[in-house]
Amino acid sequence: MVLSTPPFVYDPSTHEFQEHIWDVYRTLRDEYPVYVDEVKHQYVLSRFDDVWRAVNDWESFSNVVEEAENFLPQMIYMDPVRHTQLRALVSRAFTPKRVAEIEPLTRSIARELVDGIAARGRCDLQHEYAAVLPSMVIGKMIGVPDEHIDAFRSWTDSFLEIQGPQDYLDSLGKCYELFAELLADRRRAPRDDLMSALLAAEVEGQRLSEEELLGFCFLLVLAGNDTTASLIGTGAVLLATDPEQRAELVHDPSLWANAVEEINRLESPTQVLPRTATRDVELHGTVIPSGSRVMLVWGSANHDEREFADPERFDIHRRITKHLAFGHGTHYCLGANLARLEARVAFEELHARLPDYELDGTPRRITSIWARAFGDVPLRFAA
Repeated sequence: MVLSTPPFVYDPSTHEFQEHIWDVYRTLRDEYPVYVDEVKHQYVLSRFDDVWRAVNDWESFSNVVEEAENFLPQMIYMDPVRHTQLRALVSRAFTPKRVAEIEPLTRSIARELVDGIAARGRCDLQHEYAAVLPSMVIGKMIGVPDEHIDAFRSWTDSFLEIQGPQDYLDSLGKCYELFAELLADRRRAPRDDLMSALLAAEVEGQRLSEEELLGFCFLLVLAGNDTTASLIGTGAVLLATDPEQRAELVHDPSLWANAVEEINRLESPTQVLPRTATRDVELHGTVIPSGSRVMLVWGSANHDEREFADPERFDIHRRITKHLAFGHGTHYCLGANLARLEARVAFEELHARLPDYELDGTPRRITSIWARAFGDVPLRFAA
């Protein structure tokens, strides 16, 4: 009797995928650089150079995808020229100068949270620190009142462990409903926040529609909460299991900026995003037909041996000239500098006060079709 080898399957919806993710990605890159997923009717690109080129070629790989049908208008599901116009509006809030001005607020919030953690000696870092800090910062920037920040955070958390639209539509509706009320308040009494700025903004002489305003606000709070929270939580797990590199960072805090970049590359919070082929594209001997759904796997690209030496090794001294954790090209993450600042400050403040810690149990890895994150990160701190 001859046993046949089971066919290779790329399926990020399973818990097993998260446990064997780097092996799956390596097989994709080496043996199936254009993976044809006949079950989900899509093509998957996994090598760094292929993803880098595709994400920078919106004319061949459009951002207009089927997910857009579930949301009010959002920039991430648009191509130029409309994307360029709308991006110009919100980019004013994320200039290096504006982001630098956020640091004192970020540091103050982080210190207050660390004080509470220190008093208890242990915590679930994901829910008590990693998720709280960025939600409070982006909430202040957008103009979300303090009493609503917890609600928005709980709603956006539901977008992490998803398998399809049914997993988030209820939370999405609640987000839109509350933002509609907050925007109505800003129309009556504008403030110095992003909601007021969006209400006053014009694109070629026209104000944003109500649907565009709601789409903007939702995208900002979702991106501002989930991905940065995932980055901080994942970094804490890496450092808890690597005391030597952690000691280096405590001794020399100037290393934190590069360490954050390495954490982002190694465990990219956003692992994959879709595109739509607008023409026939031939790659590695396979033709991707026009109209096809194409998945760009950032997480695999950031582990490509063709671009990074020993890519699965966590190295805070790694010289990184480019990676894809924040995307690339016209849709490069607007909040990249804010995420970097929040993560750096989060780690600096935590380790300045509580440098000695260890895992207080096994972290729970979430199952998600797009995210790389922990649901729980139990830590115990030395007295």
